Amino acid sequence: MELTINPPEKRTEAKQNMTDTSHSDLQTTLKHLPDKPGVYRMYSGSGKLLYVGKAKNLKNRVRSYFQKQGKHDHPKLTALVAQVDRLDFIIAESEEEALMLESNLIKAHHPKYNVLLKDDKRYPWLCLTAEPFPRLILTRTPRRSGGKKTKQARYFGPYTNVGDLHQMLRMIRKHFPLRQRRKPLFTSRPCMNYSIGSCLGPCQDLVTEQDYDALVRQVTLFLKGKTNVLLTEIDAEMEAASEVLNFEWAAKLRDRRQAVENVVLTQRVMSNNSLDDWDVIAFAADEIRCVMNVLPVREGKLVGNQVFEVSLANHTKPIEAYEAFLAQFYEGKEAEDIPDKVVLQHPVVESGLITSWLSGVKGKKVELVSPGRGQKKDLVAMAAANAQQALEQSKLYEATRIQSDPAKALLELQEYLNLPDYPSRMECYDISHIQGRYTVASMVVFTDGRPDNQAYRRFKIHTAEGAPDDFKSMAEVMQRRFKHSGSSGKGAEDSKGENAPIERWEDPDLVIIDGGKGQLSSAVAALKESGVENPPMISLAKKFEEIFVPGQSRPIVLSKDSQALKLLQQIRDEAHRFAITYHRTRRAKGAKASALDRIPGIGPKRKKKLMDGFGSIAKLKEANVSEIVKVAGIPEVQAQQVYDVLHLPSKI
Repeated sequence: MELTINPPEKRTEAKQNMTDTSHSDLQTTLKHLPDKPGVYRMYSGSGKLLYVGKAKNLKNRVRSYFQKQGKHDHPKLTALVAQVDRLDFIIAESEEEALMLESNLIKAHHPKYNVLLKDDKRYPWLCLTAEPFPRLILTRTPRRSGGKKTKQARYFGPYTNVGDLHQMLRMIRKHFPLRQRRKPLFTSRPCMNYSIGSCLGPCQDLVTEQDYDALVRQVTLFLKGKTNVLLTEIDAEMEAASEVLNFEWAAKLRDRRQAVENVVLTQRVMSNNSLDDWDVIAFAADEIRCVMNVLPVREGKLVGNQVFEVSLANHTKPIEAYEAFLAQFYEGKEAEDIPDKVVLQHPVVESGLITSWLSGVKGKKVELVSPGRGQKKDLVAMAAANAQQALEQSKLYEATRIQSDPAKALLELQEYLNLPDYPSRMECYDISHIQGRYTVASMVVFTDGRPDNQAYRRFKIHTAEGAPDDFKSMAEVMQRRFKHSGSSGKGAEDSKGENAPIERWEDPDLVIIDGGKGQLSSAVAALKESGVENPPMISLAKKFEEIFVPGQSRPIVLSKDSQALKLLQQIRDEAHRFAITYHRTRRAKGAKASALDRIPGIGPKRKKKLMDGFGSIAKLKEANVSEIVKVAGIPEVQAQQVYDVLHLPSKI
């Protein structure tokens, strides 16, 4: 994948049409917006750039923000519009030009409310330098080439797997001997790179510029994934060398061909019939990040796997990040780098605009497709699975980083929540059920910011079984948990009886409820009814990651990048995992036990015989009909019914 950076003098002339309203009243500006395509920029009162957007009609698009002020469906828009103090706009020649200009401005200024692809510094690129005899170098900061050079620097990437990149770079330097030094090491003789065959010696005029450019072309074909064309060129060059009896050079070309073929063998063949180029793009997301996976298919072969991460700051939805990613990913690419088809996991709202833009760059029609079946659908599923795996790795890395030094997150949490004590012991509670059945609750404990597995507890809910009632379930959990507290006011007896010994658990410094205001209120009321002095308590609502505190009507909203919020999310996710695991265990046991209840003639006594004889449903399922008759002492007809029911996958 190649990216060509244009020099500054080739930038769009749209900037000349810019209208600056930094010193005019916002309402006056809104009245004089033009009926033309363009880009608009919104600023806060302090002059901070908040948002960059594009529009087919600036007047209609920008005015729509303020006509619905305070009534937007999306919290992100409500928060944005409330901060806008002024705006300016740039008139463009077309909506496609506005799309490209918007992408450039977002990358240049990183506005707070825009989706930003974070690949500029994190991921490495390969660069063919803009020199008479180009070098292939690795860089993390692709720069614009300026001046009056006859050639432009060309960038390939970004590469998200650094290990694979270095391995490929070593192969290229071994079999495609481009020069590696910026300046000659010696004035009168070539350096060691020439002696070992990893450079053609252009510094000593040992190769013509024409021959060197042919080698650069082959490297370019390889990096673009055009291996069929590359192998054809190498074959022709090898045959020509043999005809003039230059067998040494022919042998080197043979080794080069073999190296390219070895790479081709590792590439999965997607289609033997089509030589179209595809990009397959899918995503996976959690509450704070969206991970994109791009599978480039070139000449019918899968040639790579690229992963990008986008922050979901300011209530950005994953599908919004997905759509914004497309424009930023393809912005700046040349015609030969645009695929024939872009295969998408989900249709995008502006598919027509993006199709028109990419087709204009490529010079022929580019298709955006969202397949419902077939090979492309399978590729989308592969990309989505890769994105999900990358998402899990990102979360694991983040959790490991926080848990390696959680003190900062805990101190932040103490400050933000105004806690009286350092939150050394945090407990988080979650409820899990399916339509009110098999209702359970989990208690997860983090000690000094790290999971304390020995202190985890789980609860089988009794008061709300049969009807979904998270509030009543949470109240029961709180009452039962704080019977084990040393500060419990009453109710020291356990469910086993008044005189049963009670295991004492350490009191928490912070209780976290997975849910919103309702769950929090139920927990507080339950403890008050039990005579327990409320510990510091909050609830974390998953939809917008809002933190509710007893006695406060407005939630606390922490920055998406806050270490404190990430720690809360970790303990909340762990509580959810622990609860859902217990719920699934109960549900599986209940489903298996009820299977015997549905068999005519199998009452409590015969059911007991079956369970006593085999010990478990799993063992019973392994038995044949004659074994069931022998062990349980039941008629063969009923034994056959038992066998049939237990071997129905939908019933067990």
